[in-house]
Amino acid sequence: MTYFSTIHLIILGFFLIGMTVLSIVTIGNVLRLRNVKMSWKSGKLFGYPIFSTIFLLFSLAMTFLVTVYGEAGWLYPSLAYNMIGVSWFVTSMFVSKRYITDYGIVKNINDPSKTVAWTRITDYVEKKSGNRTMYVFFYPDYVNQESRGHIRLDLMVPSGRRTEFERVIHHKLGRKFRLGSYQSKSIEQLK
Repeated sequence: MTYFSTIHLIILGFFLIGMTVLSIVTIGNVLRLRNVKMSWKSGKLFGYPIFSTIFLLFSLAMTFLVTVYGEAGWLYPSLAYNMIGVSWFVTSMFVSKRYITDYGIVKNINDPSKTVAWTRITDYVEKKSGNRTMYVFFYPDYVNQESRGHIRLDLMVPSGRRTEFERVIHHKLGRKFRLGSYQSKSIEQLK
């Protein structure tokens, strides 16, 4: 075994451990999430995350080729790449998923401070486009109890989840907002 292949295996081992720990932490965060009203996949590749899916498929193809051609020296590294691919896929699948809870909208499952509480939302707009509906939420950006403006959260809701999401919105924000008669022609007015 050469010096460079040893370094490659060491780096691969560290990366494998890191990705495995990250996926375990992500799964733990998903299991800890309470009062989930609804969730949906929001990846760009038919609901799946693009890069982790491509990497996983590529590593599985590499393992298949290594097995078919009998390259025994590459079997363990290709299996490690498969484990990295599975860990990355699981992590990015849960991170890209949208969670609507009783407490608010979870923007990032691995960062609880990114959850937007229903009480923080100061305004929202709904725009239908095709079979999906875009909801744009606005909430204040506080630093040391001083408002620095508003943060915008764009949330694309699939058509199959729209009715259920509207029920949650009306239940959580209905008391706060009354729907007016103003109709906008496009969401471009908000940009």
